[in-house]
Amino acid sequence: MRKISFILLILILLCACAKTTDQVLEEMGYSLDEIDLIMTLSEENQNRFLDTYDEKLLGIVTNPSFKEENLDTYLKYYGEMDDELIFDFVNRDIINDNNHLQLKEIYESPYYVSGNEDLYFQYLGEYDDIRTMMEIVNTKRYLPLYENVEVSDTSYDYLLLVNKYYQLPSDYEPDDLVDIEGARHTVQIRSVVKDAFEELNKSANEAGYNLVIYSAYRSYAYQEGLYNKYLLTDSMENVDTYSARPGHSEHQSGLCLDVSLPGVDIDNFYMTEASKWLAENCYDYGFIIRYEEGKEDITGYQAEPWQIRYVGKDASKKIQEMGITFDEYWECFVRND
Repeated sequence: MRKISFILLILILLCACAKTTDQVLEEMGYSLDEIDLIMTLSEENQNRFLDTYDEKLLGIVTNPSFKEENLDTYLKYYGEMDDELIFDFVNRDIINDNNHLQLKEIYESPYYVSGNEDLYFQYLGEYDDIRTMMEIVNTKRYLPLYENVEVSDTSYDYLLLVNKYYQLPSDYEPDDLVDIEGARHTVQIRSVVKDAFEELNKSANEAGYNLVIYSAYRSYAYQEGLYNKYLLTDSMENVDTYSARPGHSEHQSGLCLDVSLPGVDIDNFYMTEASKWLAENCYDYGFIIRYEEGKEDITGYQAEPWQIRYVGKDASKKIQEMGITFDEYWECFVRND
């Protein structure tokens, strides 16, 4: 009897000395609010915190999007990309062992555009590589041309985007248009473009070429007449590959120039050495070749080596270095900035 009483006494003393889970957590350095949250978890998940102070685990369970049933999956992919994306992908059952490396590649890509995640997932398997898929998604080329059109945001100044998905209002006219001598007559361009073109042409002269302007600013009404004129002799499907619909022309922005040499029609400019010089050097003066060969699927237009667009030196050099169109540059680094 005495032996049993002694054993009971030992058990009572052990119980009295035993610390509760919340006491252990407090001694480990967890705050009272953190402890309250941890104590709402299952006993199995509470025990995860008892080995050592775990900032990663704590960061997961304190996230507003945390769902306890997904804890093991969070832990599996946590740290591979932005925390909020991980929670979003896990909670929507998007991320798995088959695609998590692809999702990581997308997130780490310099072409990643926040907000396009669902579209990246949707088109992930439809193209040969991730880069092509992201280019198509970023530039909206998964949509039919001239559908879901947005109004071009002119507050971006010389970085405004005009294409088959972004349209200038019919009454838009830049307020800083200035005259400049053209090949046939005086034309107008924005003042910032005139300064940059004169600097560009000075260097072209030094290289032995004299660039002349064949077309610059065009009003909405002028472009409408030009487009309709083409429709008299060609199908709309064909015309859309070489002429912009009214409101969708870069020329209306006052930032775009068609250039060639004196006496050389722009359609033949590509055969000249001046065309090669322009393609290699225009970026140093804030210009880009707006519609390059090999980019037709993105721009929606045939290559036009004679058309240069002013975007500023920072943008032009980055576009050249990355080998991308202005359409994608704008979506990735202007709108997504």
